[in-house]
Amino acid sequence: MKKLLQNKLFMLSFISDMLSNFGDILYYLALIAYVLQLPDTKLAVSLVSVSETLPILTSFAMGYFADRTADKVQTIIQTLIFRVLLYILVGFIMGFEPGLWVVLVASFINFLSDIAGQYENGLFTPLHLRIVTNEERSDSLAFRQAVGSILYIGFQSIGAFLVTVMSYQALAFFNAATFALSALIIFLIRSKLQQLFVERPLQLDKKPTSLSLLKDMWASMQQSIKECIKIPEIRKSLVIVPVLNGIFSTISILITVTISQDKGFVILNPVTTIAILITCQLIGGIIGSILAMNLLKGMDILVAIRLTAIFVPIFFFFLSIHNIYGVFCLIFLTMILAGAINPKLNALIMNSLPEEKLAMIEGGISSYFQLGTLLLRLLVSGLILFLSAEIISLIFLALGLCLICYVFGGRKQSVS
Repeated sequence: MKKLLQNKLFMLSFISDMLSNFGDILYYLALIAYVLQLPDTKLAVSLVSVSETLPILTSFAMGYFADRTADKVQTIIQTLIFRVLLYILVGFIMGFEPGLWVVLVASFINFLSDIAGQYENGLFTPLHLRIVTNEERSDSLAFRQAVGSILYIGFQSIGAFLVTVMSYQALAFFNAATFALSALIIFLIRSKLQQLFVERPLQLDKKPTSLSLLKDMWASMQQSIKECIKIPEIRKSLVIVPVLNGIFSTISILITVTISQDKGFVILNPVTTIAILITCQLIGGIIGSILAMNLLKGMDILVAIRLTAIFVPIFFFFLSIHNIYGVFCLIFLTMILAGAINPKLNALIMNSLPEEKLAMIEGGISSYFQLGTLLLRLLVSGLILFLSAEIISLIFLALGLCLICYVFGGRKQSVS
């Protein structure tokens, strides 16, 4: 931990990243507040939701292009300047009378900003490989995750305050300023970042290809999958993690439905219950990230995933019998494990896979892991129209038992 805090390049790049994260949070809060004043709120919220969801599908492509970009540092600065210009444009648009067309343009700009952010993250990947050593990788990712989660809580509060005291136009310009500061930090340390590539030259995929862009991306994805399945922890995670992500992404929906059907399934009142749920998730993730740097540092990734799988049927058992304290306890424990697993798994990916394809592989894995979230949230959104929360909980309990059979069944096969 001490080495990380003394690593100026790591800390400055982290601060730059957090500034852009604050800009993203502020923009989202401002956009939601803006659409709530429109007559056709449902359509406006839908547009914002689509602009937030679509980038999930583009991270692989942005990683593909980032891997093939030679001048990473200069392009990072250019990407941040591009995002500054986008939000300056939003600022001018917000000067017009409120209308649905303003939301449409602002949502499209939000989409462009998000995919630019994905491209920027991909460009940063080889820099992270050089800024910290392989031995410090897991700790550095755990630190970023823990501090980032804590700052997220603060950013939400600050953002909510700014939305109440500033005009939407001023908020857009303020948001542009956060990305400008982020770009300035990278600009000031660019020579030291470029020196990292002099000391350890950047590896690029320079193999000539006659394939079209889409065919080349498909071929690259196939090769990436082959690289991933060579590593046992990643191979197992490719099946288990999307299912776990999907299952636990439905928690807020199911708890909300359960509260509507059972007024006793609350702590004080429904709003307080949802607030406690969010708090349990955030604090559990923060504690898990911190423990990943000390007490849980030696925990095997597959052991942690197996424990999480065991928690799934137990959680849905408590939910099916409306035991709210058991539900919250399981959520808290699960988020601790998730907070510990994420930096370990990301560190394993970064340390094990080829550098020239790393941003693309990370983007592909990120999109793939979120597929379970998209599919199961859609499924539950449909099921709640026809089934009670208890029946849905029992279905997921059965799914959890099947997941346990797969996890431990695969373990027996590997042992034999």
